[in-house]
Amino acid sequence: MGYWDRKKVLVTGGGGFIGSHLVELLVRGARGVRVTVADHRGAVKRRNLAAVWKDIRFVHADLDDPKAARRLCRGQDVVINMAASVGGVGWNSSHPGSLFRDNMTIGLNVLEAARRADVARYLVVSSACVYPRDCAIPTPETEGFRDAPERTNAGYGWAKRMQEYLGQAYAEEFGMSVAIARPYNAYGPRDHFDPARSHVIAALVKRVCDGEDPVLVWGDGSATRSFLFVEDFVRGLLAIAEKYPKAEAVNIGADDEISVKELATAIVRLAGTGAGLVFDPTKPSGQPRRRCDVAKLKKTLGYEARVRLDEGLSKTIAWYREHEMPKGKGRRS
Repeated sequence: MGYWDRKKVLVTGGGGFIGSHLVELLVRGARGVRVTVADHRGAVKRRNLAAVWKDIRFVHADLDDPKAARRLCRGQDVVINMAASVGGVGWNSSHPGSLFRDNMTIGLNVLEAARRADVARYLVVSSACVYPRDCAIPTPETEGFRDAPERTNAGYGWAKRMQEYLGQAYAEEFGMSVAIARPYNAYGPRDHFDPARSHVIAALVKRVCDGEDPVLVWGDGSATRSFLFVEDFVRGLLAIAEKYPKAEAVNIGADDEISVKELATAIVRLAGTGAGLVFDPTKPSGQPRRRCDVAKLKKTLGYEARVRLDEGLSKTIAWYREHEMPKGKGRRS
């Protein structure tokens, strides 16, 4: 990780699910790196960063405040903007306005602060939610601004599109060195298991491990996804930030596709509960199909995912049972 050696790196949202894994990778892999994590205070944030807490600087920050963002960016070599307001398909469907507002405010404040501070490298962390409902499968980066984002992800998808545009525009007008990562669905230890905001894998892991039987699955199970284990996710982010600062989006994902029904069946199998499944087609399923075109990622960076889905799911289930599962919940067949 020679590029990152002795760098001063600001990771906004670095105490969260994905951000904490990225911070760990930086601290453990780069010599003399000085990492500042900007996030909300809380026991979960500190727990997520427990392995590297003594090696980082943690700052409680309200990134809705432009002045706070400017203070954080001063003196930094690299800014990785992981801060985001997120949720699963249900949350996205019912909160399009607030998701757009919150994510745009954070994105604009941090990017402008990095510009004013003459930060040498800035990473925009976008999302596959930018893609339209009828996108080609597998989906190339060229479809990221075609039509509107899928309606169940509209607020979040539009905010991520606009953050990509801002990165491109700032690079063009101000000469900033900007990289843009467009990752697919992440999962793994430290995921958000709150039922109101969790994504599909976290939601299903919680229901299965807590002993629900039959397990309720939103939609009819036919929707497909391309899932990326969090360790592969953060490797991809750092690779793009280091090697592709061209203000041009690059997909990060695994080169596979699985239906929600197959996913739920796999989680039940790996958890060993023997639970049945029941599908509720009245609930939103989100994008009908989602599969990552990784050709650009492989060609430009030589990157590919390492962790297969069964391995990643097993690690996620084990972590949930150790750290999140309520006492007295769950059963094994």
